[in-house]
Amino acid sequence: MKRGSLFIIGLILLVILPVGSAFGDERTLKLESRVIESFDAPGDITFEDGNPVYWQVRGDKFSMEGYPKMAYAPETWPIDLFGKNPENRAELQAFGVNGRFVRQGYNTIEIIPGDGEGDNWTERELPLPGRVRMFDFWIWGSNYNYSIEAHFRDYMGMTHRFEMIPAGAGRQSPGSINFEGWRNMYIDIPGYVRQAQVHKPNYKGLVLTKLVLRTHPEEAVDNFYIYIDNLKVLTDFHESFYDGFELSTPEKMTEIWGAE
Repeated sequence: MKRGSLFIIGLILLVILPVGSAFGDERTLKLESRVIESFDAPGDITFEDGNPVYWQVRGDKFSMEGYPKMAYAPETWPIDLFGKNPENRAELQAFGVNGRFVRQGYNTIEIIPGDGEGDNWTERELPLPGRVRMFDFWIWGSNYNYSIEAHFRDYMGMTHRFEMIPAGAGRQSPGSINFEGWRNMYIDIPGYVRQAQVHKPNYKGLVLTKLVLRTHPEEAVDNFYIYIDNLKVLTDFHESFYDGFELSTPEKMTEIWGAE
């Protein structure tokens, strides 16, 4: 082939290849940020059936009698999230936990969503909307060498445990709340966590089962406090449209077949 012809073919490839790569990398997303629990009041959010969500705390067998305790802290918020003087400051609260253990060790406190109040409370998983890409919340640390993790369950029944990442600290200290004051912590939900299936309807949601606080064996555990605020997800609501799409939507299925 003549050099002139090769030059022309090269120019054509230079024009075509970048365009082809751009389309090849294109992914259709409909990302939205949703607060799933503001902790501004007990029972402030509801399950799909309309029942209020009530949180409880549960310590392991080395908890002191009567502990852990929980409370809603009035007029409390992370300044980095709401500013120094938000208009709705009287409405803002945070979920507080007071823990005490009789011995040092890998002690745990579980923070669990549920249904009902008092003796009628039962543990209940909290459904998350869409296909979750990132889960985050704010937590108030007081320089204790503890860590926190989030537990999820997918539609196949597989449980997934992730240590939360302190924002701005990289991944060098996953789960650690060994800092002072409010800090945002997050986890990117990995692609291997199944949130969809091949069959219609594709969407299969992820549920949050609990948050777990762990103490370090060499850290003091006689009396400590943490606060949590603003559970949030960044989630993908995109669904590919096709003829008959409406028959796979939860609303239409409920209309035809009733609630499961």
